[in-house]
Amino acid sequence: MQADLSGKVALVTGSSKGIGRAVAIKFAENGADIVVNARNRDPALEVVEQIKGLRRKACFERADIWNYQEVRQMVHNAIQEFGKIDILVASGGGGGPPPQPFYEIDPESYMDCIRSHWLSRLYCIRAVLDHMMERQAGKIINITTDAGRTPTRGESLIGGAAAALVLMTKVLAQECAHWRIRINTICTTVTKDTPGYEYAMANPTTRIFKIFKKAEEVMPFGINKPDDIAQLALFLASEDSNQITGQIFSISGGLSFPG
Repeated sequence: MQADLSGKVALVTGSSKGIGRAVAIKFAENGADIVVNARNRDPALEVVEQIKGLRRKACFERADIWNYQEVRQMVHNAIQEFGKIDILVASGGGGGPPPQPFYEIDPESYMDCIRSHWLSRLYCIRAVLDHMMERQAGKIINITTDAGRTPTRGESLIGGAAAALVLMTKVLAQECAHWRIRINTICTTVTKDTPGYEYAMANPTTRIFKIFKKAEEVMPFGINKPDDIAQLALFLASEDSNQITGQIFSISGGLSFPG
């Protein structure tokens, strides 16, 4: 699809690779200026240059979205650079234990999973919220896992953290509608050309390789690609979705059918 994001500024976290990168490029192709975020500078600067090649403005803001103070500073810098943030896409920030039975997960790693799949999104939302409330406008799009909507073996902790984000999406959408801020969440499953997929498929002897391989084999419409998620994010960022807030969308290639 195409949409008119002319004059809009989008902050896309985790946008040096995978889904975040696809979203940033897609938005720029449709007229938005982009704040590219990542922890590592060099791959992010490649995305910045690609966006500038599309004749859109772009800048790089380094921040670890597990760290609220860094996220706040990133948002402050972005507003100083562009004057506003119209759209937030909270993506990336992967970490924590890989899919495995709950009894095998080291309790010391619980918080890493919660930071990765839940707090990183909340930090980004909170950091832009005052600005969007003041302007009485904004689109917020979270990217998380479909394990937050449908029980997935080996993803009790990951799914629990994602489920918290799913419910908070609905509550925050109710709270923020007063300021004309729309908040929606996209849930994904196995997605090719992402850091998580590359990690999972690196070693055929691991359990995670077998889980991903099995999922790929049974997806009726084939494995997800980053652009599949970027297309939906574009719709949710556009004026065409102004009547939509507090909704959860799954992109799973037919792998799951959450209610």
